[in-house]
Amino acid sequence: MSGLALAWRQRYFWPHPEWWTIALSVAAWAMMLPHTWRHQHRITIGEEMGLWILMIVAMMFPFLLDTVRYIAESSLWRRRHRSIALFLLGYLIPWLAPGIAVSLLRQLEWGRHWLLVPTAFLVAAAWLSTLVCETADAACHRSYPLAPSGWLADRSALQFGWSIGTFCVISCWPLMIACAVSGHGLPAMAGGFAVTVQRRRYRRPRRRQAIQIALILAGLYLLW
Repeated sequence: MSGLALAWRQRYFWPHPEWWTIALSVAAWAMMLPHTWRHQHRITIGEEMGLWILMIVAMMFPFLLDTVRYIAESSLWRRRHRSIALFLLGYLIPWLAPGIAVSLLRQLEWGRHWLLVPTAFLVAAAWLSTLVCETADAACHRSYPLAPSGWLADRSALQFGWSIGTFCVISCWPLMIACAVSGHGLPAMAGGFAVTVQRRRYRRPRRRQAIQIALILAGLYLLW
């Protein structure tokens, strides 16, 4: 490796261990783009699950960057990327259950009914106003003690990811399902991401604005 390349790597990649989490999200968005033009035709359960995982990576990983930095700072230097990878894996595990459910739903004829999408966004808007959702949102930002080395470090990183993922599922399941039953349509994906921004990127979540966006999406798909 040349001195210039090494200096550039030390200047950016070393202080920003979350870089490849961002790269995964960007790659997932790129892979989703061909599917974001509203499709209601039937695809296999495996294809639906693949799109579901890509959607979670694309839409949720950008909101994990602070936690990923915390993991890197709390881990030994030589194993920080391993801890990040285990955290992200643990985060995805709780999302498998709703993904399987919506993939099975999409195999049914009524699972692609045009009224299902606006109804799902109405449910998402109602869920955003509940105390359960608000509590889960707050829990998505909590920290977790990590063991320094060995299998205990692997387990704690995996458990941390599973814990945060579980709270995110509780918080976001109606919104993600609404995006999925839309056929991963571009308006749904973009709007769903905007809803999550209102809730996760501000010191005080803008819940009212998030609900308004969900209601707009419901109206859009009702008239579409």
